[in-house]
Amino acid sequence: MKPNEPTLYAPVMIKLMQGILYQDDTTHWDMLLHHQSAVRDYVGKIGLALYLDEAEGYAYLQQLDEEAVRENFGQALPRLIRRIKLSYDVTLLLVLLRERLQQFDTSDDLSSRLVMSVDDIREMVRPFFPEQTNEVRLLRNLDSNINQLTKLGFLKQLSGKQSHLYEVRRIIKAKVSADVLAEIKEKLQTHVEGNT
Repeated sequence: MKPNEPTLYAPVMIKLMQGILYQDDTTHWDMLLHHQSAVRDYVGKIGLALYLDEAEGYAYLQQLDEEAVRENFGQALPRLIRRIKLSYDVTLLLVLLRERLQQFDTSDDLSSRLVMSVDDIREMVRPFFPEQTNEVRLLRNLDSNINQLTKLGFLKQLSGKQSHLYEVRRIIKAKVSADVLAEIKEKLQTHVEGNT
């Protein structure tokens, strides 16, 4: 390889550094599967790990924990992958979507994708908010939360005539494991009890 010549897997590295890579991006997904070992080696040299779930169809980069970084590099490394603090409302929506995906996976539905309408999502969240006199404001806030989770890659808005539909992306299972789900639900319950 000549200096400054990009590697064959450079496109997939860039996609991974931009965020979550899904199986439906077939060009980059196939490239990742073909160069998986090289990608793992490369990101390992800069304190990252490749998380690849072929069965669920997604991959992303994750920063190694501080102890592993110190052991491998002898010092702490700056954070490359930023942590995003979510508001109570967005966290609540994330937890409810994770629970809905869990229910969907145990149901008899033959589809591999959980698709929900905006109205379905709103109705799922509505019981957790007190009655408001300004219904328009509540809906605007809920839509804002949906948009934030779409930007973060947990929801995917379908296109065309189905633009009112959202696919709940399976990455939510990796980011909100069953243990994390239980912990967040407990914190949310404490928050609710503290505000009543």
